[in-house]
Amino acid sequence: MERVASKRLMKWVPLLLLTFAGIACESCANTGFGFNKEKPLLFSGTIETREIRVGSKAGGRVTDVLVVEGQEAKAGQSLIRFDVAELEAQRMQAEARVAQQQARLERLERGARPEEKAQAHANTETARANLEAIRTWPRPEEVKQARASLAAAEADLNNAEASFQRAKKLFATGDTSQQEFDAAKFRLDNTRARRDAEKDSLNLLLNGSRKEDIRAAEERYRQAQEAERLVVAGPRAEEIADARAQLAEAKAKLEQIEVQVAEGEVKSPANAIVEVLPIRPGDLITPNQIVARLLEKDQIYIRVYVPEPQLGLIKVGQKASIKVDTFNDRSFDGVIEQINSQGEFTPRNVQSRSERNHLVFGVKVRIDNREGLLKPGMAADVTLEK
Repeated sequence: MERVASKRLMKWVPLLLLTFAGIACESCANTGFGFNKEKPLLFSGTIETREIRVGSKAGGRVTDVLVVEGQEAKAGQSLIRFDVAELEAQRMQAEARVAQQQARLERLERGARPEEKAQAHANTETARANLEAIRTWPRPEEVKQARASLAAAEADLNNAEASFQRAKKLFATGDTSQQEFDAAKFRLDNTRARRDAEKDSLNLLLNGSRKEDIRAAEERYRQAQEAERLVVAGPRAEEIADARAQLAEAKAKLEQIEVQVAEGEVKSPANAIVEVLPIRPGDLITPNQIVARLLEKDQIYIRVYVPEPQLGLIKVGQKASIKVDTFNDRSFDGVIEQINSQGEFTPRNVQSRSERNHLVFGVKVRIDNREGLLKPGMAADVTLEK
């Protein structure tokens, strides 16, 4: 009987071994130490979304809070406004400075006006005429007139001399008074002085202009010529370059202030949900402080961890199907957006179909959430298409 029982047991051993081997292979496929290429790649994870922390580089006192937590904000929509009255005043000053420098540059580039050139030329001609007048002085008419004046003065002097001599004789004999004698002497002295003055004037004319007067007139004429050449030539290239640099500096200052003014209004950089907004009007915010936290509505994804043996079956751009418990009757489209280049050991807080720790690679699957049904924090299953 024992031999019969032993023979029956030996008959069933191969069958039991085959059964256990099949179970072991299936277990290996599910745990990552082995896998079935025919089965879909199924992974689990939690839906996440990209987070935006917005703030202002300028800061200041909050005047308006334009959204509330939980509200959907469009790209470019204003969220918070700061008091920028002081910056607005600075911007007006900077704009005036730019206009001033712009006008200065345009004036230099255009050069002198026709009226300024004509005035400079007239000044040159005046200086030239003065120089010619000094060089050719005196004119023959002036000499002739001076000679005639001297002759008249000498005639008057001779007449006064004769009158004085008669008065002198009469005064000596007592036939005339002291008063008449003195009057004759006074006329004689006056006519002699006028004759001497006319003689000196004639000598001055005959000597002509002094050398120092001629040199002074020549210098005035040269200065007038140089001034005219400067007006006609216009400003120097260095002056125009300096004006351009001054204008560029003024514009840069204006742009800097405009950037600061723009920082007085915090805007949403993308379509997002306002998650956290702990700011109220009147709050004083320091520069570079985060004032709101946003969740990008269109940037939703799920991160799963793929065992190393299955890494060769996936690639960036590969399509995926996502299912969540809330909508168990439908699936959502996804695509692999990123595969980590370095492996890691499975984190404890990551859901995995295998309970064993093994080397895995993080894979980011982008989800098509145009309908806005999926929310961050939802548990999801990801099936990767082969």
